[in-house]
Amino acid sequence: MIGYYVHRHGSGHRQRALAIARRLDGEITLLGSLGPAAGLPAPYVELARDDIPEPDPAADVTAEGALHWAPLSHPGLRERHGGLARWLASPAITLLVSDVSVEVLLLARLLSVPPVAMAQRGIRADRAHATGYDAAVAILAPWARQTQHEWPERWLAKTRWIGMVSRFDGRPREPTRCGRPGTCVVLVLGRGGHGLGPADLVEAAAVDGTHWHVLGAIAPVAGLPPDAEARLVLHGDVPDPWAMLCGADVVVAAAGASAVADVAAARVPLVAVPQSRPFGEQEEHVRVLARHGMCVAVQPWPTRSSWPALLERAVEIGGDVWAEHSDGAGAWRAASAIRELAAHRWAGSNHG
Repeated sequence: MIGYYVHRHGSGHRQRALAIARRLDGEITLLGSLGPAAGLPAPYVELARDDIPEPDPAADVTAEGALHWAPLSHPGLRERHGGLARWLASPAITLLVSDVSVEVLLLARLLSVPPVAMAQRGIRADRAHATGYDAAVAILAPWARQTQHEWPERWLAKTRWIGMVSRFDGRPREPTRCGRPGTCVVLVLGRGGHGLGPADLVEAAAVDGTHWHVLGAIAPVAGLPPDAEARLVLHGDVPDPWAMLCGADVVVAAAGASAVADVAAARVPLVAVPQSRPFGEQEEHVRVLARHGMCVAVQPWPTRSSWPALLERAVEIGGDVWAEHSDGAGAWRAASAIRELAAHRWAGSNHG
């Protein structure tokens, strides 16, 4: 039996886990705090939240940098790890994928369950990441090998590059335009926090020759001139944005792995605006994407005068550039690697 731990922050970890689970035909159990389990493609174990109640701001939650999240005397964390440990104690458990938590990698290793790390972009040379990646029997990198950033050789030796993983892998494109005049821009706001406000959308909507579809939660926009009001549509949370992505001339999004993978699957140009995340995750991701000519990168949020040139440059890059890095088989490769690792006889090897 294979476990797949799903981090609670944002939606990207969940989307990737579900995409991979669908390719494993019930061979894995998902573990996390996903909420209502209806429609999940695999068995699911709900774990207590480890951030409720919120620890004292003065508390040492990192054990002086040795870990990432380990507040002391925290009932939620104790219950969460206790539930995970009880599940891992079964002799039927053959592997645990952590997407993502260093502490979960270490818990699995200490319980003699082979742990597999789902990697993330960013600077991961801190003590906690180094310990977690060293403890893992394998690392899955959700990007193409040719875009690998600098890592220690010992991590590269056990890394499997699965490529981008999108919830839309294998889905036929739906290149149907929205019908509004001008350049169709789809703005995707991530659930992990985006820092944008109504004033930013006012600036974007004022760009001549464009109209904007905003996907995700943001405060209502007041005070727009009548002509701009017709060019800015707030859709809120859209469970299935595939058709809107495919029909866009340009997508504007943060640089989270899942958001970029979805844009790549739709084969549309991207303006990436990285958001602040731990370990410089999105800033590093944007640097890699821009270095390989896959998108237009900009930070912070552009002003009104900057948008025309940015959108024009994105259209020039086009969407076909994604084909080399996103072939629609990332979730299949991940499932295949996980299945193979679960079948490996780890007993007696890698003592430490």
